[in-house]
Amino acid sequence: MCCFSVMLQAQETGTEKYLWPVEGKNAGEDILYRPQDYVDDEHNFDKLFITAEKGTNIVCPCDGVVLWVGYDCNLSMNVSSSYSMEGTFKDGVDAYKEDVRKKGIDPVYLSVGVYFRTTDGRNIKIGGLDTGDKKYITGQKLKRGEVLGKIHYCYKKIPQRCIMLSVETKSGKPSDPMAPFGLKSTFKPPVVQQPKQRLTRAEATADYRQLATGVKEIYPSLDDFMSEAEYDAFVEGEIAKIPESISLVDFARLVMDFNHKIHDSHMWFSYGINTERHKNAKIPPIWFGKVDGGVKIIWTTAKYRDYLCREVARVNGRPVDSICVEMEKYFNPIYDADVQSVKELESIYLPRYYYTMAEDAQKNNQTVFTFADGEELTLPLEDRKIISQYERETSQNQETPPQLSHKSEGNFYSTIVNDSTAYMRLKTFALMDTELEQMLTFIGQLQADGMENLIIDLRNNLGGHVHVLYKLVEAVMDEPIMREGGYQKVNAHTFSGTLNLSGEPMFNEFKQVDGKKGLYLYNNDDDESEVTDSIRRDAYKGRIYVLINEGSASASTIFAGIMKRNKRGYIVGRETKTAYHRMNAEKFADIQLTNSMFKCHMPLVRLVSDEFVSDEFPYGRGVIPHLTIPLSYKEIKVDNQIVYKKTLELIANGIYLKDEAEQSAECQLLTHIKDNGMYLLIVLLPVMLLGCFRIYKCKRNRADRVSM
Repeated sequence: MCCFSVMLQAQETGTEKYLWPVEGKNAGEDILYRPQDYVDDEHNFDKLFITAEKGTNIVCPCDGVVLWVGYDCNLSMNVSSSYSMEGTFKDGVDAYKEDVRKKGIDPVYLSVGVYFRTTDGRNIKIGGLDTGDKKYITGQKLKRGEVLGKIHYCYKKIPQRCIMLSVETKSGKPSDPMAPFGLKSTFKPPVVQQPKQRLTRAEATADYRQLATGVKEIYPSLDDFMSEAEYDAFVEGEIAKIPESISLVDFARLVMDFNHKIHDSHMWFSYGINTERHKNAKIPPIWFGKVDGGVKIIWTTAKYRDYLCREVARVNGRPVDSICVEMEKYFNPIYDADVQSVKELESIYLPRYYYTMAEDAQKNNQTVFTFADGEELTLPLEDRKIISQYERETSQNQETPPQLSHKSEGNFYSTIVNDSTAYMRLKTFALMDTELEQMLTFIGQLQADGMENLIIDLRNNLGGHVHVLYKLVEAVMDEPIMREGGYQKVNAHTFSGTLNLSGEPMFNEFKQVDGKKGLYLYNNDDDESEVTDSIRRDAYKGRIYVLINEGSASASTIFAGIMKRNKRGYIVGRETKTAYHRMNAEKFADIQLTNSMFKCHMPLVRLVSDEFVSDEFPYGRGVIPHLTIPLSYKEIKVDNQIVYKKTLELIANGIYLKDEAEQSAECQLLTHIKDNGMYLLIVLLPVMLLGCFRIYKCKRNRADRVSM
């Protein structure tokens, strides 16, 4: 290849050429297989296999940050089993070799893979490493030319020592592994198959049955929504609605109705199409939404900002209440069980349903708003692309500190608010090891400094890694977690018809239980998640305030639940997105419907960490705060830190959990009153005194009027 061609390839990467990963070799040397080659009978779509002699160092091609490191056992070109990285390379091989043999793989092909994010936004995976005594942590910075390890073996069909290198976009899509090194590439981007625009009744029925059967086979909590007989009747009723020919959009709406019936914060549907009926729908320059118990204008362009917060009575002559009821069938909120907060948030955004789904919304190319005070306002509909940026009402108060905003950068942020209070925010529990250490160091310093209060902000935190969750629990609790019962449940050991499961038996430790469907694993004293063997005597002992809302899910729900259940934290905000008593997560199955190509991402494991039910922990609900602050127009439009500021007020006023001594004293007082026959008198006395005062006041007013 000529020099100009090599330079052109380098320019296309938008950065300097990557360093060839085999130390001492030039770019392109000793490639065994390129994209489009076949390894035995397998097509190699996006990987480079590069060989070298035993003992050769493999180096990092460019600067980056470690995202994951672990052992890989490649079952096929695109399917592998992964194991966590602990100890030396030999320690891992010894620990996992028997499991690898059970999979039919020679343990010599068990190797370390390093997955890292480059400074130019790509993700690179290099497998086939012997890392010796070297250890990695996520978040660790890598330098161009740094030795990652020595070459090992990586795939059962390749007898030579080699590494396997692949490149992905930031979103995880396969990318060219050759152009970044300045090589003429054989990589071909994946061809996106276009779905049909219409389905026959037979095609749509087959897809619907495929979905319904998959959910019945895989999803572990179906009986929380309905019995098996009710489910079968529902499915048949929905199938009966399918006409002889149906558009992909209308079939998507049918699947959405299924999703409304079987809803879960860990179950996601992907349609790959615009599901709006009016794809080119226009919108007015003011938007309405349901908030503060009414329907109000919540967004406008600058021209109409005087209408912000005005209450709306009718839209196009229709009462807004009837519009709200009709639009609810198009809601597709992702929430658990009977959680209410997510539905309340969703109801605010009615226009996105009304103007794309309701037939009358696009009539006459205009919208007539009738306000509660009788005023009418007729506005033309405009292209969404023209007025896509709506002007928000700005607060007259000082600006919200960026570190307290959910838009702030970084997954972990901490600060000292004042002499008695510290604040930390977790955007996610998927912290890198470096971020986890930063968090634990911060909390440890608070205890050392005697800081009285700690605010832990989990608003809009969708969850993450379980080990991070329990590290945080350990850092703030010096007693074992209170729990009653608890178990995990799956439907089977193997599952069919999925995109991502190989058919290999899973959940071998789960057992059948007489009289119950599915397979179970019950909590016991040896369960690490109980945090009984790792209690930190240096744990933070000050007061804890946990902020949650409708965006707090999964691990956030578990943490808030543990804090409330153990009377270790005062919870402020709104109900969590995930249910406390039932969370379906951990491992997932992906199903793609054959004809429509819609996808469903479905959890396999039902996780019940605590079976305690009470008024404070109602079944089917998320974690309910001690102090609920309803979502309001003011919080949406004017001040998004109302929950945070209210928490500071609670701290300033000394409002916290009642300790056992206070509760015991109150109980003893009531018992003493009852035992002495005074209970009725104590209860009625304030009422009697208030009545006497009102009678006196009434007579006095009459006397005043007579004297006048």
